[in-house]
Amino acid sequence: MRVTILWQTFDSGLYSNHDFELLYKNVGHNNGNLAFVYAIQSQIDAEITFAPWHAKPEYLDEISDIVVLPCANQLGPHTKLGGLAENLSRLKTPIVGIGIGAQAKDFSQDVALDPGTLAWVQQLDAHRVDPAVSNLYTRGPYTSAQLEKLGVSGACTGGCPSHFINPDIQLGQKIAANWNGLQHIRKVSVSAGHQSWAEVREIEQQLVGLLFDPACTGQYVVQSMTDMVKISRGDFESIEPEVFQRLKNHIVPHYSDSEFKAFCLNYVYSFYDVPAWMDSLRRYDLAIGPRYHGIALALQAEKMGVVVTIDTRTEEMCQQTGIPYIRSQDCDRPLVRSTLKSLIQFDADKYDEFRSERARNYVNFLEANHLKPKAFLKAIAEG
Repeated sequence: MRVTILWQTFDSGLYSNHDFELLYKNVGHNNGNLAFVYAIQSQIDAEITFAPWHAKPEYLDEISDIVVLPCANQLGPHTKLGGLAENLSRLKTPIVGIGIGAQAKDFSQDVALDPGTLAWVQQLDAHRVDPAVSNLYTRGPYTSAQLEKLGVSGACTGGCPSHFINPDIQLGQKIAANWNGLQHIRKVSVSAGHQSWAEVREIEQQLVGLLFDPACTGQYVVQSMTDMVKISRGDFESIEPEVFQRLKNHIVPHYSDSEFKAFCLNYVYSFYDVPAWMDSLRRYDLAIGPRYHGIALALQAEKMGVVVTIDTRTEEMCQQTGIPYIRSQDCDRPLVRSTLKSLIQFDADKYDEFRSERARNYVNFLEANHLKPKAFLKAIAEG
């Protein structure tokens, strides 16, 4: 089986020396994308090739039996995918979309799509492997319901494939053992939002305050947007002065410009491959912040994490993967090490049982779409 995964590249190579624009393009303009792309390629037993989203349909038809599209929160007013829709309209090879999500402020709202994005999701639906079986694996029931309202029926209500990176069938037990063995939270990894997310600004500033203990230093891990990631690489000169000020005011408003640059060089990180990211997270007792995938990778590294949710996209995935979360509006007390411990309720048995059930659902979806799951994924599904 020849499977082409639509993604710019799986391996950025010697990325320490890469130009920022190339590197950021390689991660799809959000480093968190690496988590589900890494997961998908590790879970499908096939001859796998990578090709960018804009690859010519004639080329994809030539090299592929099935095209797999790693998806994110494309269903929202922020995307305009008409060009991609036109490209897919000329494709003959079937497509399987994994991890598509809908983005709205809360679950009571319906998503509003650009006509091009609606055409794109309709093209995905039209390229089923089997006309009787949906080829779309969603992030959760909200997304599935939104697709139904858009005329795309039968989508598999899933979660995120990054839920199954770690092959251990008792992952929850290992997370709990590490977490329950802590007398105190010492080292914290903050999964950062970005400067326009006012609803988490005060929360992030409290969390940043936990990074500076000289005996237990933390890290501030950025994923998006462009300028937020640039500060992790010391690329200050290419940031517009007013944007630089917004970044500083979001994170450490009381710092001078030079102090903020020093903070970035000492505490701010971005990652460009999943093993390095997970290996880093093993050094910390807790990962916390508004970025789902930065937290998901902590749990896959057998460490505790909690997502501070701000909208449907992250809350839905937490609910579908058993990752602890707290809504930003419910963070109504000081966030210090002692209160963070009490915020998190984690039942290892329930986590492992739910993860196994979600893996069965995912395996069934893959097999129904003529994709062979790897043995480790089936083992998680079998519990």
